[in-house]
Amino acid sequence: MGLPTLEALTASYNSAATLPQTLTSAWDDNRIPVLLVDDGSTDGSAEDAERHEGVRVLRQRNAGPSVARNRAIMESRADFVLFLDSDDLLLPGYREAFEAAVAANSEADVFICGMQRIDDHGHPLDRRAAPSLQPTPFLSLLSAETVPTNGIIVRRELFARSGLFRPGLHHAEDWDLWLRLAAASDRWVRMDHTLAVYRQRGGSLSKNGRAMWRGIRQVANAAARLPIGEPGARRVAAKRALADGASYVYYNAFAQPLRERARVSVVGVLRDLAHMPLRFWPILLGDVARSALRQSRNH
Repeated sequence: MGLPTLEALTASYNSAATLPQTLTSAWDDNRIPVLLVDDGSTDGSAEDAERHEGVRVLRQRNAGPSVARNRAIMESRADFVLFLDSDDLLLPGYREAFEAAVAANSEADVFICGMQRIDDHGHPLDRRAAPSLQPTPFLSLLSAETVPTNGIIVRRELFARSGLFRPGLHHAEDWDLWLRLAAASDRWVRMDHTLAVYRQRGGSLSKNGRAMWRGIRQVANAAARLPIGEPGARRVAAKRALADGASYVYYNAFAQPLRERARVSVVGVLRDLAHMPLRFWPILLGDVARSALRQSRNH
């Protein structure tokens, strides 16, 4: 029997600027075929993708990324799938690393790897190792150990037990699914490689900070109630995830706009603070204290 088949699933909407490089990283660099669900694009990106070798394109009216990803899962014919967003990349060696891992762990349901973050211009930001999967995959993920969307490879039949992406969840929907996958199976394998490239889009978070926090809180609280392992361990992990999530959202969505507003209008800052969730106030106060300390040292 040969090695299991692998396919990259891509949901794309008006991604002409980044999609060609994404498809090249999958097929040209790794010989991983791509099933692309075009979510109602109008920029010609679907037509360009259809001309790319190794890519199968399905089209639908715009329904959002979760619906597009779910359709790709249902339409795929591969044994294993990975999720490759239309602005992310796979590094050379991705397929070889998977094939080596699955050959050594034929019963595993999920494989994960580390990621390289880049900015809008492709410049490296940092590298992050794959989650430890300790003490269990579920608690590792619930503790907010990061799994990049294109750094997880899933046995497709596992979705019958975990369910698919939740279309009504617009933030943290990938984390929600990873937790349900971990609840459905603990046969996860950590690949000691950095093979996924995630593009950190500048300015994309500031408009959605409150919605992001609602999504993180909803997912963490729901996962803490799942009957997996000890309730106390779930509560501790969920508490850690909420603390990390609040810090992430504050520094990526709120901190810079508040600093810019403070230079213009104190009243405007106070108005913004009045609408900020209380969970962010300790983080804000710590940020203000550190900023004041830096300024005093500079003077």
